[in-house]
Amino acid sequence: RPRRAMSTSRRALAVALLAVVSAEETADQARSTLLLYKKLSQADGHSVNTPFNVTLTVYNRGAGTAYSLMVIDDNWKEDKFQIVAGSNNFTLDYLTSGDSYDHKFVVKPLKRALHRVRPAKMFFVDGADGESTTTHLSNSLPDVRVAESADAMEGAAIMIGRILSLNMIKSKRGWMVLAALVLVIICVQVYFIGSKVLQRRRHRRALEDVKKL
Repeated sequence: RPRRAMSTSRRALAVALLAVVSAEETADQARSTLLLYKKLSQADGHSVNTPFNVTLTVYNRGAGTAYSLMVIDDNWKEDKFQIVAGSNNFTLDYLTSGDSYDHKFVVKPLKRALHRVRPAKMFFVDGADGESTTTHLSNSLPDVRVAESADAMEGAAIMIGRILSLNMIKSKRGWMVLAALVLVIICVQVYFIGSKVLQRRRHRRALEDVKKL
């Protein structure tokens, strides 16, 4: 009898262990797996006062549902950039298995700089009964080089032109007119030079013909 009791208790213990392992495997299979992807509308060619889009995409590739999602992209300092549309932060109550969510906002560079693009941050709770918060980072992106805008460069060129022309030419239109006049003068000079060259060649040929006679 004691041996039967011990055998029964061992079987019960084994069944309990199998149940625990099975429960843990089921919990692992039901976990959410989130991916955060950060994308800029253009990889290069950034200039001052020219906005570009930032897209943050969250994917749930796991079998479970994630809750209380919060995504923060605090990479855009106020002294260098201005968020002109949307928000660089967003929240989601939940994201089920196989679903994704896109969030977009618009950023405008304020000054010329070489900006290091840092990953966005995501916080979420795995499962409805989850107690701990999981932190995840997005992908990394190359640095962003912001150049002066075309208007700023044009204004600087006009200012230099005003100085060189002793303030006689004050606008872009004035320089365009001057450029057209210079082009016309060059064309006229090329025409007269070409005509003289042709006349000389003809004169030489005529002399050669006379000598042959």
